[in-house]
Amino acid sequence: MKTITKAGAFILAGVFLLTAGCGNNEVETQQSPLVKTITVGEKDSENDTTFSGTVHGYYESPLAFQVSGQITNRYVQAGDRVRAGQPLFRVDSRDAMDQVDAARSSVISAQASYKLASSTLSRYKALHRENAISDLAMDQTQSQYDVAAAQLQQAKATLSRSQNNLGYTTLRADRNGVIGSTMYEVGQVVSAGTPVVLVVDDRQKEVHISLTEKQYNQYSVGMPCTVTFWALPNVMVHGVIKEKAASPDAATGTYDTKVSLADCPAEVTLGMTAQVSMDDNLSGNKSVVIPLTAIATQSSQPSVWVVENGRVKLVKVTVGKYGNDSVEITSGLKSGDKVVTAGASNLTQGEEVRV
Repeated sequence: MKTITKAGAFILAGVFLLTAGCGNNEVETQQSPLVKTITVGEKDSENDTTFSGTVHGYYESPLAFQVSGQITNRYVQAGDRVRAGQPLFRVDSRDAMDQVDAARSSVISAQASYKLASSTLSRYKALHRENAISDLAMDQTQSQYDVAAAQLQQAKATLSRSQNNLGYTTLRADRNGVIGSTMYEVGQVVSAGTPVVLVVDDRQKEVHISLTEKQYNQYSVGMPCTVTFWALPNVMVHGVIKEKAASPDAATGTYDTKVSLADCPAEVTLGMTAQVSMDDNLSGNKSVVIPLTAIATQSSQPSVWVVENGRVKLVKVTVGKYGNDSVEITSGLKSGDKVVTAGASNLTQGEEVRV
């Protein structure tokens, strides 16, 4: 009997341990479900209304020579103020000067030939009126005069082109402004049409920013904004969207956008880092974009689960546009709402959850 009693005791102990183990599993399965949430009003980069940019001049002219050559003179540095017509760079002009001299000599020669042909024609006309020369001789003299006149015109045109080419060896400012940058130094050979210097008209300034594809249609030309500057924390300027690129930049995939500045103070200089802030109320950007997984399947109407005081409640929403993995909520949510984005499939009204 004692042996049986001991055996029974071991069996009872085992049953107790198994029961205890099962009880622990049951407790674990009864723990509050774990969910993932996003907070309405915490904007990501796609929905942000503040953009970083750089201050530029309203007009920026990258100037280039119209002739090729070796740079012999540089008259300006970056930051220098210039006036329209002021010399900026010069390329070797010796060949151009030789061409001018040759063209001028050709004009002198052509003028002499024309003068001779003109006087000859006058004499032949008088002789022809007296029938002293034949019609053929008269026609030949007229032809010689016409050729001399054409050669003189051609020589003058060549001289004009040569003088223009000589003038092209000096690169001049096309407007009043400031030198933004220079791309070449003395001694370098530059090809015609290659930008050498940037002249910026800084009487008016603007900020260049970039918009993503999602942001492009949210902000239109003419929309006001405010602009602040990292180096000038106490300065705020009102701005207006001036223009938006029609196609994205091939390298970045974003749309170049220009914001013109009104009454910009003098201390705002070219190249400064700026922050452009758009007004959500003006842009109509009151909607919220959430993952598609946040839409509750427990309701026949569009709804989401919102966590409040550790428990979930079902909130009806109005949906807008659908994306590949997101949806726009146009109403029903307010700033600060914690929306369940993962773990919502088996939730019930008022259920306690872990975030």
